Amino acid sequence: MVAIKQQLVASRSLTSGVGNPCNYITIHETANTNKGANAQSHANLQSKGNSRLASWHYQVDDKEIIQSFLDNVRCLHAGDGRGKGNMESIGIEICVNSDGNFKNAVKNAAELVKYLMKKHDIGISHVVQHSRWSGKDCPHNLRDGSKGINWNDFIGLVKGTAGVHVPSQEVGSAVITKPSSKTIDQLADEVIAGKHGSGAQRKQSLGSQYEAVQKRVNEKLLGSQPKPKPATKSIDQLVKETLAGKHGNGEARKKSLGSNYQAVMNVINGKASAPKKAASKPKGNMKTNSIVDYLKSIKVDSSFTNRKKLAAKHGIKNYSGTSSQNAQLLKKMRG
Repeated sequence: MVAIKQQLVASRSLTSGVGNPCNYITIHETANTNKGANAQSHANLQSKGNSRLASWHYQVDDKEIIQSFLDNVRCLHAGDGRGKGNMESIGIEICVNSDGNFKNAVKNAAELVKYLMKKHDIGISHVVQHSRWSGKDCPHNLRDGSKGINWNDFIGLVKGTAGVHVPSQEVGSAVITKPSSKTIDQLADEVIAGKHGSGAQRKQSLGSQYEAVQKRVNEKLLGSQPKPKPATKSIDQLVKETLAGKHGNGEARKKSLGSNYQAVMNVINGKASAPKKAASKPKGNMKTNSIVDYLKSIKVDSSFTNRKKLAAKHGIKNYSGTSSQNAQLLKKMRG
């Protein structure tokens, strides 16, 4: 991914202030086809004070990514007032200037989305079009595929899988290939026979069908889903790791914890004795006033999702990342 350049806007006059939980990523297109209407041009527009009541977090063109507002700022980009689009999503504008390469701009936007998904623990189903919130035909070119790449292809780039709209064609540096017409069983048999290689080569060969095929391969070779190995760690250790976000949620957590899942969840849900406090607790950075910096200093996930879990654990209700809540959580974490 190209480096993110920050040109942060100091004023919050065209925003709803801080408190964005970053639950969604909203994709826009600038609709400005003028020559020179690139990322820098739109970043400058925001820095100087937009003439419209509008703001967004990032602008992306074929060469660079520029950030105008921190992710926790509630920008006005979705057209849904105080709905989830404005209040809970990160807005990305893809430039469509006529002197730029739109496909490369889309590729850079996809890389930015992947980075933000990992940073804020956002699922692919929460990567949405502007039209989701207001019904506006935006992002127009990705919606109609008029520039040789459509929304499905964009999501394919984000996932790192094959697209469906522009077969056998390069989009930036990613090659889009036709999805296989073979059944999952047929592809699984081919994998077992060594026809799709291994590792990254297999992923590239199978594209969007990789996970389904790999699951079927495991079933064919082992007779059933592989059983998770018994954890050598204590329930106390696994509880702490789970609260720190290391074992994911839902099915991912069940798979990660294996036979220890229920015991761990019983402790977390208060159905069993809480784990004893460790004899010594890492002190971390005792000078910082930032909960994010403190969590990083004790090597604990500092994302908003995990901070919300920690807040609930320590009795802080309705955590939204306000300064007072962060100060309260910092005090409780330090003991």
